[in-house]
Order: sequence, then C-alpha cells, then structure tokens
Amino acid sequence: MQIITDSTADLRKEEYEKHSIRFVPLTIHLGEKSWRDFYDIEPDEYYSMLRNTRAFPSTSQPSPQDFADVFAPFVAAGEPVLSIHLSSKLSGTYQSALLAKNQFPGAQIEVLDSLQASLGLGLILMLCAERVASGANFEEAVALARKLAETVETYFSVDSLEYLQRGGRIGKAQALLGTLMKVKPLLTLSDGEVQPLEKIRTTDRLLNRFVEIVKKAAEQCPIRLSTGESDNSDLMSQLLNQLLTVPGVSLVHRCKLGGVITSHTGPGALAITFTRA
Repeated sequence: MQIITDSTADLRKEEYEKHSIRFVPLTIHLGEKSWRDFYDIEPDEYYSMLRNTRAFPSTSQPSPQDFADVFAPFVAAGEPVLSIHLSSKLSGTYQSALLAKNQFPGAQIEVLDSLQASLGLGLILMLCAERVASGANFEEAVALARKLAETVETYFSVDSLEYLQRGGRIGKAQALLGTLMKVKPLLTLSDGEVQPLEKIRTTDRLLNRFVEIVKKAAEQCPIRLSTGESDNSDLMSQLLNQLLTVPGVSLVHRCKLGGVITSHTGPGALAITFTRA
C-alpha cells in the first residue's frame, strides 16, 4: 500500500524517504513570486523573507489533477492508496484529493481528513507508516489513521494573530483579537479548527504551560510527541529539554514549520502535538 499526503505535514525529506510517503505540494504566494512548498523553498529561507517584507503571503491548494497524477501509478500497479490531508476546515486540499479519487472508480483509495495541520498531520502519517512497516494491512492502517485523527492533540503559540486573521484561518481564536498587548496566545486545534485556550504573559510561562499540558497527559499513559518550530530553534531546544524529562514521553519527530503553515501562523510559532501510545 502507498501513503500519500500534502506538504503541510512538514516532514523532512529523509522522513518521507524512510517511510516511503509521497506528498503533493501546496503553493505559497508572496508579492509577485510563488513557490511550491518544500520543493522550491526551504523553511529557513522563507522565515527570513517574511521578516523582511511588507507583502502579505497567501497560499493555494493543489488541484484535483495534481493528486490524480500522484495516485495514477499506484492505482495502475494495483496498490491501495491511503491519502491523509490537512484539515478540511483550514484548506480545500482534502476536497481536491477527494475529487481526484473520483477519477479512479473501483480503485482502493481512502482519502482521510486528518483534522490536523503540520506536526499533527505528520505525527499521524509517521505512526501509520510505522504500523504498516510492522505488518498492518490496508484496513488496519485506515482504522488507525481515523482513530488518530480523533485523538491527536495539538497546542501552539504565535507571535501575532494577524497572520491567522488575514489568512482566514483564525477560527474561534477571533475572540482574542484586540485583547493581546504583549501577551502570547496559547491556541489549540479542536475539531479541525483553531480555538483559543489561554492568554500567557511571558515566554517562560508559555514554555512551562506546554510542559504542564504534556505532564498531565503522560500521567494517564505514555504519549508519543512531536514538536514544531520556525525561526526559534533555541527556544524549542529549551522546551524539549524539559519535555523529554517527563516520564512516559517519547519523541517521534521535530519539524520546521513549512512555508504554507508559516504563511498562516507567521514567524515565531511554536507547537507541540501528541497522542497516547
């Protein structure tokens, strides 16, 4: 079987290769230029560009044909396809994949809405790939992906809500606008959309709050954890030093937030995601 996703999973090239996962890129637009996410521009280069421009970014989803072109060789070879994507409440990418599936009547293709983004989507993909490598069949992999879509928890903070607001992805965190004066919003993804959680006044308190969330979750049972950062690797290293001392926590992967995700969070975002093992 073949697992396929989109570039908002924010996995590293070696992770895609290790787990034999294929991805279809979204496109980033800034000023008069456009790039395919992760194909044409690396995250660090994009962070620097955003920090040094007054232009505001936008993104666009792949077309159904983009997905059909990736599905086609696996369908021709008789391989089942599990296609897992960015939350349908944040993008039309999932819908494009569904439309592509319709081009292959009778093929064994499952298109799944992860209800996640970035490291949350990446965590689902990697855990499914691990299970397949251990001998899971197609139906078992689909069932696991559906379960993870309902149970993965993601928490993140941004330097400014402006990017989420202007990009139309702010969800119920709209309620925080106008109240943030040197306050760091702690947000979560719930049912596939951005929700406000808390307003936190200092970076140290924010890091401590991430640790508290993970400790509480790990008290119940072991958890598998992933982290996401932008141009703040030192801050994430500081956070990880604390998270990995929590009993029952194991790290699945650490990612750099890609260009599409950063276009909607802005530089300076910090995130964790986990599921109970």
